Amino acid sequence: MKDKLDVFIDSVEHLPPSPRLLVKLHDVFKQPDKDINEVVSLIGHDPSFTAKVLQRCNSAYFGGDQPAANISEAVARLGFEELYRIVLAMFAVTALVQPGAAGGRQVELLWRHSMAVAVGASILARDGEQPNPTAFTAGLLHEVGKVVMVSAASGKYTQAVLDAGQFKQPVILSEKKLFGFDHTEVGAHLLKRWNLPPEVVGPVRHHHDLAGSEPYERLSAAVYVANIMAHATGENMSGQWKGLPDNSPALGQLQLTLDDIAKLMPAMQAGIEKAKSLAPA
Repeated sequence: MKDKLDVFIDSVEHLPPSPRLLVKLHDVFKQPDKDINEVVSLIGHDPSFTAKVLQRCNSAYFGGDQPAANISEAVARLGFEELYRIVLAMFAVTALVQPGAAGGRQVELLWRHSMAVAVGASILARDGEQPNPTAFTAGLLHEVGKVVMVSAASGKYTQAVLDAGQFKQPVILSEKKLFGFDHTEVGAHLLKRWNLPPEVVGPVRHHHDLAGSEPYERLSAAVYVANIMAHATGENMSGQWKGLPDNSPALGQLQLTLDDIAKLMPAMQAGIEKAKSLAPA
């Protein structure tokens, strides 16, 4: 017998396919000695990804004196992390921009929010001085459950949003009341079905509540804090923001203070600016 979440997800008419290339690249990324030839081979078998990578490589931001003529040159110029972000963004477009789920302004707002959370989380959970790619992945996909819920039952989801506003409560409470589950559960279940690794699934499931987020509590805390920051700053990660007490468990998991986060905000702003070229056309 199917799980209730499987039944619900299967009711979506245009569910995007499993991101096999993304899963394979994530596996390569975790290897201590990344094989660039394996990466080139994976990308090179997909014409759409090859074209997008070459376009990104030859953009004003990354372009050199001579344009990259093939995928090997592009990978060498971009580096693995940027390449991974391009592939992730291409997949996220298919996952977040669902037919019938939202249009126009809503799509733009969802993308801006998701990208801001991705950039913020990757910096909050950084490894030394390097942004954390797993946190970026979870941040970019953290709202995919909302897209599924709107795609499956737009009228019902609109009511959940209206109820949340009327009763001044988080939308996850309205979702739970009307659907029996919330968007964090739907999103995590979908990513698990797609075989994304648990270190991505966990933070998506816990980006509103850190209880039970072990053993991925640090990554979950990064997405949790970045989500609050994005909402509080209008997705630009600048200025004063509220919503997190000094003694928040999330700050403890990240081993950061609010002052520490304030010092990281310029890097977040720069990351968001850099990521604008990844937005859907």
